[in-house]
Amino acid sequence: MAAIESIEAERRWYAVRTRSNFEHKAHAYCSDHDLESFLPTYRSRSRRHGGPAYLERPLFPGYFFARVDVRLPERLAVLRAPGTVEFVRFGSRAAAIPDEEIESVRIVSRPGSGAAPHPFLREGMRVRVVAGPFAGAEGILVKTSDRQAKLVVSIVILGRSVGVPIEPEAIEPAVN
Repeated sequence: MAAIESIEAERRWYAVRTRSNFEHKAHAYCSDHDLESFLPTYRSRSRRHGGPAYLERPLFPGYFFARVDVRLPERLAVLRAPGTVEFVRFGSRAAAIPDEEIESVRIVSRPGSGAAPHPFLREGMRVRVVAGPFAGAEGILVKTSDRQAKLVVSIVILGRSVGVPIEPEAIEPAVN
């Protein structure tokens, strides 16, 4: 029993990069081969006429998640899935994802939740407003909460800034 528990303790979640539009196939392959995997999806309205009205699209295009011990052969089984490219790495090692992050994504991506991809934002990031009365403005994101963010626009030569409240859905990272 202790051997099973120690093997289980080494199994961690990893992001697996796939070729474009192979996320579903790779996830299905893993499921068919008794490998624990997770592909969070959202419903998106189809733009193709004559096709289904809605499609299940990956929340993280180009990736799915697998729970494996990267030191065991099951790692190679994941990489044999159609369209898989590699485990996401930092340096030469596959980068494990905390269980809490995967569980949070599971919770928010349940069917009917309304989850959809969103640009990655964090305080201090340069952002551009893409919707609402401030559309086109660029500044620094200085405060975020579930419903409110603050955009700070500065005149550097004067050493002065102005801040306005902004909804997180109205901003995206600025491309420099």
